[in-house]
Amino acid sequence: MKARKANQSQRASYPITRTTWGGALLAILFLICVPTTVVGQGAGLGPSLGLEPTGVSYPSPQYYMALEVYRSGDLEAALDAFDIAIGRTRRDINGHWIDAIPVYAMMGEAQYQLGDLEAAMQSLDMALKIAIRYRSQRWLARPVWTEVLQGQAVQTPKQYLWPEAKAVSIAPLARSVKYYSGEQLTEQSFQTPGPIEELNIKTIDMVEVMRGLALASYRRRIILGPLSENDPLATEVIESTKYPRGLQVPIARNLIGCMRAAERFGAMQDDRAIEDAAKVSGEMGRVHSLAPVVGLAAASAIAGTDKPEAAVPICLQVANQAAALGYFELVGEALQLAAGCANQQNAAVVQQASQVAAASLLRKSRFATLQILLAAADAAVTAGDVQTATARLGEAKTIAVRRDVAQPRLDAYGAYIAARIAARAGILTDGNATVRPWEEPVQQMINFATNSRLKRRNLISMPRLYQLQRVRLALGGNMDMQSLDLLLQLYSDAPTIDTWRRDPVNAIAGHIANPEALRLARLRTVASRESALDVLLRMEDLLTGRLDSQLALGGRVHQVRTLARMPDDLVEKDVVAFRNTAPKSIRDLRAATKAIADGNAGDPSLLNAKLEAAEADAWEIALDRYVTPRVVPRRLDQKKPIESLPADVAMLVFYQDNAVYHAVLCTKQKASYWSIKGGSRLGAEIAKVTRAIGASQARGSRLPEDESWRKDAVNLRDRLISTSAAPLLEDRLNGIKRLVVIPDGLLWYLPFEILPVDDSESPLLGDAIEIRYAASPALAIYPTAAPPVKGEVALAAGKIFAPREMETNEQMILSIAESAAAGVVRLPQDAAVPTSRSGLLGSHLIVADTTVPNPKAVLQTPLASFESAMPYGMLGDWLRTAAPTPSSVFLSGFRSHLETPQQVSGNELALTLMSLQYAGVQDVTISRWAVGGNSTATLLREYAQELGFMPPSEALARAKDVLRRTELAPSAEPTLSKGDLDRSTLTGGQPFFWTGYLHASPIKDGN
Repeated sequence: MKARKANQSQRASYPITRTTWGGALLAILFLICVPTTVVGQGAGLGPSLGLEPTGVSYPSPQYYMALEVYRSGDLEAALDAFDIAIGRTRRDINGHWIDAIPVYAMMGEAQYQLGDLEAAMQSLDMALKIAIRYRSQRWLARPVWTEVLQGQAVQTPKQYLWPEAKAVSIAPLARSVKYYSGEQLTEQSFQTPGPIEELNIKTIDMVEVMRGLALASYRRRIILGPLSENDPLATEVIESTKYPRGLQVPIARNLIGCMRAAERFGAMQDDRAIEDAAKVSGEMGRVHSLAPVVGLAAASAIAGTDKPEAAVPICLQVANQAAALGYFELVGEALQLAAGCANQQNAAVVQQASQVAAASLLRKSRFATLQILLAAADAAVTAGDVQTATARLGEAKTIAVRRDVAQPRLDAYGAYIAARIAARAGILTDGNATVRPWEEPVQQMINFATNSRLKRRNLISMPRLYQLQRVRLALGGNMDMQSLDLLLQLYSDAPTIDTWRRDPVNAIAGHIANPEALRLARLRTVASRESALDVLLRMEDLLTGRLDSQLALGGRVHQVRTLARMPDDLVEKDVVAFRNTAPKSIRDLRAATKAIADGNAGDPSLLNAKLEAAEADAWEIALDRYVTPRVVPRRLDQKKPIESLPADVAMLVFYQDNAVYHAVLCTKQKASYWSIKGGSRLGAEIAKVTRAIGASQARGSRLPEDESWRKDAVNLRDRLISTSAAPLLEDRLNGIKRLVVIPDGLLWYLPFEILPVDDSESPLLGDAIEIRYAASPALAIYPTAAPPVKGEVALAAGKIFAPREMETNEQMILSIAESAAAGVVRLPQDAAVPTSRSGLLGSHLIVADTTVPNPKAVLQTPLASFESAMPYGMLGDWLRTAAPTPSSVFLSGFRSHLETPQQVSGNELALTLMSLQYAGVQDVTISRWAVGGNSTATLLREYAQELGFMPPSEALARAKDVLRRTELAPSAEPTLSKGDLDRSTLTGGQPFFWTGYLHASPIKDGN
């Protein structure tokens, strides 16, 4: 017997250890205590009607015993028990007979709860295939349907039930009915191809077989989600279970109708499923075994509509029915769905009903009780009763920590509820330590979703991730391009609200999943058509997705923050409309964030507490069942993405796809697409040009002796920008005054300013037109914050000017501070705050310090050396604070991987730039390589002086002009090599000094 042990890392908010000796013992008892019956192809001789041996019924007793083990809560033992039950099912020449349908269905249920979706789908598919396989034998016409309903017998309600469940009137259905199998053998039947079975009578629990098929259809839909629409197996089983011709027995038609309604839900025919469920449920005055399944399917279908609260009474009814029938596992499923569909008004009803159900079923099913208590806690949080939620969650933990209860999926659900409760408790501060209590349960959820293992085998535990895997595998299929693109678009976007209502852990898994492969497939599809605007839109998705995948909950928390921060005039109309009618928690967060930004947060000493409260509120909203709109970066118009481009502005966008670069050049008049082959060779060409101007350290002199690098720059330009025989400014960039470049990969290290416009002797592109940079097309067009209202400058300076002469270094820092017209606040000398909160002090931040990006996690990079050990001192902290950010940031000492031992990729530049603009910085200037010395001091001094009179982009251009005309002393430039010190003359006109600074700001200035 195979032992199954779930990885303990799957457990959610409470670590659990256990052994499976109980499951092994049960399995041994099955083998010893239950008599073995050998079943042949048929029974009886000749033309007589055969009977199965006395006492034999289908499914076998082992199946019902396995059900009891399943409801006890130990999935590992239940899985072993269902394995044994499968071995006791009847087999014929076709394989497993229909009595295996409920066994496979329940085995799939156990595998689903355990987190093994691939195995669950195999079991559920097997159940459906058996029903389809026996279609030719008209298995729905073979039972003696008149024996199903046992007259007017009345079943006495169980004493442990609560009043609503006791009030359920149960139809007295027979557990075993006669089933006519095979056919009368004739000479003609012997000549017909296929298996031959003599007509005989079996005893079968037909209702349980149908319930198993309905349950398998329901669970397949939950796992497949949108992929179940037009699923071949789901639609074929509907065709295979039509009403038998001439069937007039009411109970039979009702049972088949319920089964088919669940099957229609399984094929994503939701409207028909809801309609059929309502019809068959109203045909009888009493409840039968299929009623809870079809009710659950209807409620789940309603959860995907715009009136999910209509599902709540259905779920409560299903819970009562399932309890009365003894299907305890469906009670918890129904109440969990009710908690997901409930709003603040009716959540208390769900909480109370769950609490009553849990108290009644505690001794009957630990599995059901655990799920019911979690549903009660979930509903209590939604109702705003955190105290009750905490109590119910504590009771659930008491059950979950038992050694004989293995429920990893419910543990993950419990971790979700624990995270919701923790977010409402807020951030805790213990001395200098800041504790965000929701982080641990969130991580436990993520561990179950992404790191579930069983016997050293990685599991796909969440439906959304299973669906993504199926879509990836479909990329190489024969699906038509339009259908494939719609499918890719669906799974490239965030999960829809119905996913949140059915299973919030699954929705979170969808947010943290990285759909880059699907987005890349969409890009390749439109690139093959050379559709420039479609390529631009796909590039936007891919570029922004890189940062989103590194943010909390896939960027969901940050979108909540920006939803509260952004002013109305910088967001789309639908975002404004959403905020105007948003739930109270979102409106309260917006008001609190605005008060902090306006300086009206009250007592300054309480500012930190208010910022932490806003962060906790953002997490609370992100964990709740809301689908919030995307705010930053603003979505490009899907039909006219470049309509807002000014007539004299062009946008040049690149995306690296392995060895191919996709390129799009957009102007207001037209958009062009081309591809650049040989990405590895392109990298060598970029390195040749950057090395020639001194961007990376080389032996001997760092600075070039002549301008021979211009020829290589011309060749590189022709590789990057496809042109005709005409010069660049007369061809592709005719009439253009500003070019916004959106690089990717190694192109981030290339200063496009140094590309000649014609031959090697012609002017440089940066001297002919203005060049700016952006991390994505949307960030190039739309601002992420309003323009500055204050002119003060926050200055964080280190030892980059004269590392070995502290006095000289300090003098240069003071010269920069004194040049600022609006005043300077030194960090940390004047204010011991991290750079992420420098927006509280001024509108501009200048970091005159070495910034070395973390090679493993760019977001874990301090922008200035003094803040490396401070709370909120990392780049990622810019994205999780309600404090206003400065309007501009200048990272003058940023050391990219171009000059470090790390592998070059360009991502450190792109992610830093994107992170700052996501956080609300409008203008970002960043160095591709750190220069330091007097040249950097000169640039910053002129830049700070002009900030009080012009925008940062113009101030930087003016500062560069001054630097290029400035005489420099080689000995005052610490990054030069010994070979450069013998130069008699040196000016800032060397590309090494002025081209390393890239500037990013949106075309629209936020006014």
